Amino acid sequence: MVKLTIFNVLYKEGDVNLVVDTNIEGVSVPPYLSGKLVNFIVGTKPTPHLEANENGIVAPMRFGGNKFVCYFPWPSVRAMISHQAVVNFPPEGEKERENKGKKSTPPLKLVK
Repeated sequence: MVKLTIFNVLYKEGDVNLVVDTNIEGVSVPPYLSGKLVNFIVGTKPTPHLEANENGIVAPMRFGGNKFVCYFPWPSVRAMISHQAVVNFPPEGEKERENKGKKSTPPLKLVK
């Protein structure tokens, strides 16, 4: 999983700002954060008990003093931002949807 590999590299360097699409099935966040793109800061200090695996990220977080265990499946992660890099991901399946129904274009030719 490419996202897991990228996340592990960035997380090792420090905090990571995750841009999460909370509309994606399986995302678990407090109800008032559902239905939009939301930024979450994860790292050894803000989320010391974070677990990342091939399915996604589980992170116990605090919202207004209340603890909530968030879950971000990888398809919901739209971007990862750290001090080292900014990595954007298109929505899962978007490339396939864009190409469906389009006629292929003929190859380009050199015109002199």
